[in-house]
Amino acid sequence: MKNVTRILVATASLLASYSVMAGWQPYKTVTLDGYNNTVPGGSAYNETTIASGVYRFRIDPTSDGVDYATGQGGNTRSKSAALMVYDRTSTADKTAAVSYYGLNDDGMHAAAIIHAFPQTGGFDLYLQDWQRSDNSGTVKVIIEKWKD
Repeated sequence: MKNVTRILVATASLLASYSVMAGWQPYKTVTLDGYNNTVPGGSAYNETTIASGVYRFRIDPTSDGVDYATGQGGNTRSKSAALMVYDRTSTADKTAAVSYYGLNDDGMHAAAIIHAFPQTGGFDLYLQDWQRSDNSGTVKVIIEKWKD
């Protein structure tokens, strides 16, 4: 009976320690500038090679936000960004997938995008505005990777 109890305790301890380690782990935080990272005219933040796995992209709610019309009314402290992901493939025809997403935090709810890269991939983060000259501020995007 003692052996069965020891085995049960050891198994429970192992499962508990394993489940504590599973979850979202920080990958990086990217800060997008309201002027420099706005297209057209500016440049997107891009990462050309990301390891396979499952990633979560979300707006950092503590971001200052981007003012798309500095000195004018409205459009202040916008917490949003565009995300483009590229999934590489090893198929003979070199078929790949490109997906576009919007990341937003409206102050009540921050949307998160979860994307699985079956093989390596890449991504771009950027802002978009037809007149970036009056933009100011920053928005941060938190990227996390699922770890078992």
